[in-house]
Amino acid sequence: MTKQNFKVFTLLVFLLTVLGIGALVFLPGDFFSQKNGETGQARVIIPQNVGSGGDPNGMIENQSLEEGSAARIPFGENETVISIITRDFDGDSVEEQIIAYRNLQEFDTPIYIAYADTGPSGSYVRAWSAPTAASKATSLILYSEDLIGDGGICALVSGMNGSGEQTLTVFRKNGPEDIQTDPFGKIAEFIIEGSISVQEVQRSQDYQQGARGRSLTISTYGRDYESSNLLDQIETTYTYNPGNGLYEQSKMVKVPGRQIEQNRVGELLTAPGKFEEFVNGLWVREMIDGRQQYVYFNTARREMIFYLDNKEEVFNWQESNPTRYGLHIIGRNISLSKLRCTTNIELESLESIRLRVFQDAYLRTGPSTVWDGSYRKVQTLETAVPAARVQPYLEGSYRNQDGGIEFSRDGSYELYGAFSALLHRGKYVFFTMGKDQMLELRPAEPENLSRETLRVSQEGETITLTRVRVGTRGIQELENPISMNRNAAPNGQGAVVQPEA
Repeated sequence: MTKQNFKVFTLLVFLLTVLGIGALVFLPGDFFSQKNGETGQARVIIPQNVGSGGDPNGMIENQSLEEGSAARIPFGENETVISIITRDFDGDSVEEQIIAYRNLQEFDTPIYIAYADTGPSGSYVRAWSAPTAASKATSLILYSEDLIGDGGICALVSGMNGSGEQTLTVFRKNGPEDIQTDPFGKIAEFIIEGSISVQEVQRSQDYQQGARGRSLTISTYGRDYESSNLLDQIETTYTYNPGNGLYEQSKMVKVPGRQIEQNRVGELLTAPGKFEEFVNGLWVREMIDGRQQYVYFNTARREMIFYLDNKEEVFNWQESNPTRYGLHIIGRNISLSKLRCTTNIELESLESIRLRVFQDAYLRTGPSTVWDGSYRKVQTLETAVPAARVQPYLEGSYRNQDGGIEFSRDGSYELYGAFSALLHRGKYVFFTMGKDQMLELRPAEPENLSRETLRVSQEGETITLTRVRVGTRGIQELENPISMNRNAAPNGQGAVVQPEA
């Protein structure tokens, strides 16, 4: 080969290389994919706003992306992924997927789950699909658990339907010894105007080492229609029957509710927004070992806070749906977005509620009942008994070199900065917590300013205010104390005119 021909050959190789790189970069990702129904990576369909049931904010798609990898099988133009579990379901050291999905144009129809397994060519195919009882996508939780205790896998789909009923559909993974064509079989399905709970059991150390363990039971809590008391319930327990491979009813117990005024019960449970107003605030559960659990529902900020042993979990209150006995709330942890929480709140009395809480992590470790139980309302800023109104606190002006505050007899206040600049005005309330006298300032424009709580002490004509936070840890100081003198002139500009009574 001559030197000139070698240069031409080198140039041709360079051009072909550039063209090859350009094809990989600029051609569509599915250009080289197979067209026989199998693919190594599915396209994620972004939900569109179809009618009133659309998802313009992409919450459904975002949820699936946050909870795991993308679906490994293709979906149609009108199908969207809701939730995914990715793990080795059959012990072949290759990950499979269980995928919850729905048709974007059919919002009142059941949500389906599909099983993505590897086909003969090694690519993923949709090996099986089946409908569930849930139809409300934003309420759905998909997780896997060894319900039977034999080391096998069950897929559980929890959610609500269009009628506001709680649902649970359970599919069991069939083993190679099962003479069946489907990889999963349905072993239980529940639909109830109440709540559903998978009951935890303590399994032995032998189970952790591969021995068979106890099966988990499933309980439903629904209305006792034979009773005139709206709070009376029936608890029905279902146990796994190894003979036919299904969950069957094993026990039914009447659970009497509190005998309280039924019109008040009906108002709380049927009037829109009334039950949310009722649960707003701090609730406590007295545990057998003497410890206390706290749950705080902040309806204004749409937050749920769980507190136990100096540990706090905060959830964004994403959605709530009324139920026959109260409220079903979907929350997402503010620190770990993959951790979701569904909370069933039921009215127990006019001073107490019952919680059934399920926390769902991406690792799908199964149900947890640590927060389940009865809670009573804790006296908070809204319900505390006001302190005896002392004259200096009811009407007067207090100042220092940085500003001041004026109290009026009608319960209003005005807060000033330096040079008598008005910062904001609103209503005030004094109350006591133990031996401490507290002051709460409630701005007239709560959308721009939050409430402030201050601890108050007085000596002669001087008051000292300390901004604090009142919570499960008691009273925590946030800033250094500030002292003000009664009727003192701001920055030497003369006395402040007293507000009219």
